[in-house]
Amino acid sequence: MKYIYYIIAIMVIFTGMAAYGLFDTRLEISKPFLSINDRIISEDEFKKMLVKKSSHMSREQFIESVIDRQLLIQEAIKTEINKEESFRRSVENFYEQSLIKIFLDRKLDSLLVDVTNDEIAKYEAFIQNKLFLTKMIYPSLKDAQKQTNETIEKIEADFMDLSDDLKFIVLNLNPGESSKPRPTDFGVFIYRLEDIQKKEKSKKDQMKEFDIKQVSLYIQDKKKEQLLDEWTEKIRESAEIWRVK
Repeated sequence: MKYIYYIIAIMVIFTGMAAYGLFDTRLEISKPFLSINDRIISEDEFKKMLVKKSSHMSREQFIESVIDRQLLIQEAIKTEINKEESFRRSVENFYEQSLIKIFLDRKLDSLLVDVTNDEIAKYEAFIQNKLFLTKMIYPSLKDAQKQTNETIEKIEADFMDLSDDLKFIVLNLNPGESSKPRPTDFGVFIYRLEDIQKKEKSKKDQMKEFDIKQVSLYIQDKKKEQLLDEWTEKIRESAEIWRVK
């Protein structure tokens, strides 16, 4: 019986303390800022929304856009679109894409690379050159490794007319050297740098200033992408993957 009395006494004490405010159980609730039918937006919530306001919009215009958005959401919910399987898949797909994008952005930011003076000098020299490349296309990585089912394509172009990806591949090659196999949606590509020929500078080229900072950022970004590809390949190799053959 003493045990029961102890429990009752403790309950009475705690009830009394709560009544006198010794235990503050109140929740901090932000004041309502906007009400659209049954949807109440608090001041704190609106402040968070306001951060995303476009610079060309006034505060009042932004509030009106929030109202329009909420009204459309409410009308969509009335039609029960949110219960449809296609909507669920769309939300799931958006969630996964956002998750991957944020992760990869953070991974890229964490990678540290150096850009050398030699790399910048090589880029500057290539601007003045015409390049002759051989592009070898294979249906699969296995074909590329065995050099079977090969399709050959010749490329003759100024360095600056190449795509950003191909510029970076070429920067890492000397005449006669080939790149590593590069899987794409259209097959596996290997590039071989055949020759480099100096071209005559046009007046337009002579007037252009060489932007070292921009070139350095370009090489830095491409190096990070390369490291990210290598890291992705490593986690793929260490993963347990099974598929139906």
